[in-house]
Order: sequence, then C-alpha cells, then structure tokens
Amino acid sequence: MRNYLTYLIIVLFGFSCGQKPIGQLHIEVAQSDRYQVPISVHLGEVAEPGAAVHLEDPKSGEIFPAEVDSEGLLSAVIPHLPIGNHQFNLRPGKVEAKQVISIHTTNEGIEVKNGEKPVFFYQIAMAYPPEGLPDYYKRNGMIHPLFSPDGQVITDGFPAGHVHQHAIFNAWVNTLYKGEKVDFWNQHQGTGTVEHKELVAVNEGALKGSFTVKQSHISLVHGEVLEETWQLVSYPTEGFFVFDLYSEQVNTSQDTLHIVEYHYGGMGFRGSKEWNTVDSLHYTNEWKVLTSEGHSKETANHTKAKWVSAYGDVVGKTVGVTVFGYPDNFRYPQIVRVHPTMPYWVYSPMFEGAFHIAPGQRFKGKFRFYVHQGAPDDKILQSIQADLTHPVNIKVTP
Repeated sequence: MRNYLTYLIIVLFGFSCGQKPIGQLHIEVAQSDRYQVPISVHLGEVAEPGAAVHLEDPKSGEIFPAEVDSEGLLSAVIPHLPIGNHQFNLRPGKVEAKQVISIHTTNEGIEVKNGEKPVFFYQIAMAYPPEGLPDYYKRNGMIHPLFSPDGQVITDGFPAGHVHQHAIFNAWVNTLYKGEKVDFWNQHQGTGTVEHKELVAVNEGALKGSFTVKQSHISLVHGEVLEETWQLVSYPTEGFFVFDLYSEQVNTSQDTLHIVEYHYGGMGFRGSKEWNTVDSLHYTNEWKVLTSEGHSKETANHTKAKWVSAYGDVVGKTVGVTVFGYPDNFRYPQIVRVHPTMPYWVYSPMFEGAFHIAPGQRFKGKFRFYVHQGAPDDKILQSIQADLTHPVNIKVTP
C-alpha cells in the first residue's frame, strides 16, 4: 500500500511539475517553529471556489493536500514550518490526504473522526444519569466522550459525587436574573440548566471539518436567558488531535444577566472516572495538571493561564488534553479554577470581578483543544501557543 501511495504521489507530482503554478503562498513564521499547522486563506481570484488544488514546496518537491471550499477558502495542514519565510506553489489537481476529518450525524449526536479514529462526540439527544439518580441531572449540549488518539475516554459525563459536571461543558454558576439567583451549572439547585437547542450546519470538509449548534441557558422559572452558539472546527493532524471550540452567547431575554464575582464557572472540563477518588468502582490514579505558567495541580487554582493541561492514566496508558484560550478572550489570560481533589478545572473570568450580559449583548470565547497520548509535548505546546498569539502570515499571489 505504501509503495502504491509513493507511486501515486510521484505521478501526480510529475504531472503537476509540467504545469505552471496557478498561484503562490508566501508564509512568514515568527517566534517559534510550527508543527502540524492548520492554515486557512482566501484565494480570491487565484482559484475558483471548490477548485481541486494542492500545494508544492518548490525546494524539496514535497506536495501537500489542500482543499478549497465553496467560498474560496483554502485549507491545509503543513507538517512543519520552521521560523522564517516559506513559499509554496499552488497547483491544479487533487492530492488525496492520508488524514481526513469526517463528521457523522445521528439523532443521538455528532461524532467527529480523524481518519478512522474517533475524536469526540457532541450530545444532541438528552442523556440521563446512571440508574437511581434524579433526572434533573439529565444533560445534552456537551462533548462526551472525548477520546485520546489510542481510543481511551478522557472525559466523564456524569461523575460519581458531582453528577452535574458534564465532561466538556459551559455554564455560569452564580448569577442574578430579575433579582433572583440562577445557577446554570449546579442542576440540583433547581434554578437553571443548559440544553442543546438546534443543529445549525455541518461542513464536511476533509481538511477542516466543522459543525455549528445552538444551546439554551434556561432559568427554570423564566425560560431561556442566553442562546449560545458553538462552532466546532477539527483539523486532520497526525499523532494527536486538534480542534477549536468557538462560543458565542447572546442574551435573548428582556433583562440583564449579572454574572456575580465567584470562584468558579465558565468553560469546564471534567476528567476520566479513573481519576475520581470518590468513584470506588473506577478510580485507579490521580490526575496531573500543568499550566502555561508552570503551575501544577497543587498550585494552579485561581492563577492565570494561557493553557491548562490535564492528564493521567486511563486503561493503563497516559492520556490528556490541553486547552488553550485565545488571546482575544475576555480578561485573557483567564483565571482558572483547578479543584484540589476532584479531576475538574474551568476557565473562570468572574473570579476577577462581576460582569453582565445585557439584552442583545454577546459574550464570546474561543478555545483550542490539543488531545495527546502521554503527557503534552513541549514543542507542540509552544507551536500551538505561537499559532494563537503570532499566527503565520500568509500572502497569496497569482
């Protein structure tokens, strides 16, 4: 199979060399070498929307799959871009990618795969807690399970002891609405919850797959307060998974939601049941935490962090996920709540003071997830952080 692919690449490369490039990409890389770099750039008049193209490194002769969507946006993943200036020829003709993103939608939810490997599942149908627990813990509009590259489940959807924490989820805790307290996180308080509302769109691009959903943040007395849109964008990286979560909340009610200063709430992560000391059936080991500022599980709580990595053993293998905040997030780098004993943490901007979301006002957050087998790789951490703070500069010329 490998010999056939090599032959195919040689044939395609030889064919493309006989044609004049239809354009060139000039890429400037600053601050840090980049690895498995997702790139996106509008081609303008250089290529028609949906055109079949690929990229060629004129120095090495190496070719890279690329994809142009219906709006003329080119997507590709470049394995390595050292600091400096790089030039790629844009040539006609499709080159099949070894790694592709696929998105499978059912009534239960949305499964994203990188090649043949599952990355995560977004829950559309209502999921219920284990038998014997109250139905008010039911939840959808969450990401669970999140898988490691080798297939271990990193998240916990209804963890023993804290059934209201749902894998990867977003909820405010201490809020005031119409003068009353509404807690969208702690469902057992009986004041609020969050539910999946609508599947908006699916873009099944092979080199950048995405889908968009809406969720409803509900006061159990007054109805919907916030409508939140999630766009999940996945990239076909090799050796690890990368995807982005773009969140936008809009106050759809007629009254202001006040997020009160508090010690937790926001975009949260709940880790494997094997890291949960109160889960006597499944606990095997303690999780580990590392932040961008060098903090561990013992010292990270209520410190600022550009990224947070949580990892530990699951089914005998070390797995983990590192979540980066984007620099344009509110109060970046945000404060993180890292629990001292339970395997959960959350970006919590309200720790620095109260804020509000007025009727019609929008609150945005963007996060990049790096899912790894083993502990996080320093060079990948540096690469992704640089991608967010100093994105590669791409110029397209005919």
